Amino acid sequence: MLIFKFPSITSTQDLAEAIYNMVNADKFVIVADEQTRARGRYRREWYSPKGGLWFTYVIKGFNPEKVPFTTLSVSLAIRDVLSKYIDTMIRWPNDIVSKNGKVSGILIEAIVEGNSGTAFIGAGIDTNVDTFPQGIKATSIKKELGKYIDNEQVLNEVIEKINEYLSLDEQKVIDQLNRYLSIRDKVIKIIGREWEKQCKALFVDFMGRLVTDCGIFEVEEVLRVEEV
Repeated sequence: MLIFKFPSITSTQDLAEAIYNMVNADKFVIVADEQTRARGRYRREWYSPKGGLWFTYVIKGFNPEKVPFTTLSVSLAIRDVLSKYIDTMIRWPNDIVSKNGKVSGILIEAIVEGNSGTAFIGAGIDTNVDTFPQGIKATSIKKELGKYIDNEQVLNEVIEKINEYLSLDEQKVIDQLNRYLSIRDKVIKIIGREWEKQCKALFVDFMGRLVTDCGIFEVEEVLRVEEV
């Protein structure tokens, strides 16, 4: 696997999208020790200091229609790897959380060219982050375990698991997602672009949508989900 490493860049996602046509490889990874202007879904700020694992995995020849479902598959893959270190669950659609807060977030984007596309699988994992800004409910593996985590090892394991989960049958992905759904049977606040609702989360359906007692929500229409 071709891996580009940088001590500090604005955003692995933005760089990957800028250079993917220049890289003669079907798959490659961009990793940064630090991101200075990282972004999450809908361009929300993404806190990415030194110590964490920040990367974008690029896959060419990707079906762009699978992007929303890919968010769920990648969430499961990262949760699988992190569960070797700490107990983690998935907060639909793209956060991996422990009982003490968010540990990882995912951003999946695609550029479409004709009938094919290129997927940009961005992820941030709080491996060795020591402190967080006030107001951010997050934690790190190091804070949970009290010891340093090897970022290179975690990256290799995560890429391997992403490839594995992307090849799984969609029903298997949904079954596992519901098994590890942190918000199941809980009252949550669902926040969209210009709206928010308070609902009880029930399960994720076969299309990857969140089913609640006040409606069914697509991955693309939800900015974030918060437990009440």
